[in-house]
Amino acid sequence: MTKKVGIKDIAAMAGVSASTVSKVLKNYPTISEATRERVLAAIEKTGYIPNSVASALSSKNKKRMALYVYINDKFQQIDEINMLYIQGAYDQAREDELELITVFNESIEKLSKEETAQYFHSLYVDTIIVFGLNKNDEKIRYLSQEGRFQTVVVDAVIEGENVSTVMIDHFQGQYDTAEAVVEPGDKVLYLKGRDDGFVTDMRLDGMKKLAEDKKLKLTIEDGGFSEERAYEIVKGLTETYDAIVCASDLMAIGAKRALPEGSTVRIAGFDGIRLMGYAADDVLTCRQDFYRIGAEAVKEAEKLSRGEKGGQVILPYTVTKICR
Repeated sequence: MTKKVGIKDIAAMAGVSASTVSKVLKNYPTISEATRERVLAAIEKTGYIPNSVASALSSKNKKRMALYVYINDKFQQIDEINMLYIQGAYDQAREDELELITVFNESIEKLSKEETAQYFHSLYVDTIIVFGLNKNDEKIRYLSQEGRFQTVVVDAVIEGENVSTVMIDHFQGQYDTAEAVVEPGDKVLYLKGRDDGFVTDMRLDGMKKLAEDKKLKLTIEDGGFSEERAYEIVKGLTETYDAIVCASDLMAIGAKRALPEGSTVRIAGFDGIRLMGYAADDVLTCRQDFYRIGAEAVKEAEKLSRGEKGGQVILPYTVTKICR
């Protein structure tokens, strides 16, 4: 009978202690690159699987995928969007008998690109689903474009045969939502999102196209997807606008809160979060089905894991008011 390889065997092969092997598996940043490489080489040679991972890789032979979720600690509100993404993803994974592991951006923020690749390899995944990718996150682009992992990105575009994108048409969604509240020739304030957001440019382009088509007098301000920032901008206005179009619901809530009671300024938001039903139920918004987006991302990841080429999945949206 072949002896089962354990952590002590890996330690002996690599010439380190068992605790060092454990730290490498947990991706401790204090381990030197040379030591990490020796341990990983021993693991690869023996095919060693840690007990915690081995138990997950049960007789059902579930496929394992990672959810990479970007959490912004500057949000003023509970991040409902990410929670719906995750819920949709996990429900779909359960239905398809897949195993998901959630990784937050803080887990890898201090790692190099190669260390990030090793971290995901240590989780025994080859497919990563990314929620909230921003333009400054070079690590995920590196992992996908180098062909190291199959990647599904939500609300971002990365080129590659092993990459898929899942999102709504943000350009058209912004165009349609703003069109529902403006009139030709209106003086319009547009509050755009953060510069590092992929959707910021898509929505801004949609607004600019509408301004051109409707001959709007358009002013653009950076609202940063922030309720408080939007409140400050609108509260400090020295001129009057016919409409305020916001690239997120949080900004729309902030804008509405800043306007005097009885104001006739028309407001539009974007996303369709439930909070709108309590804070601004008379404001139109572009409602996304975040739960479905999460589920579709898992479906697309499963296609990639079967060797199919990546593509773009565009889901529907609705222009509506959010009721309580």
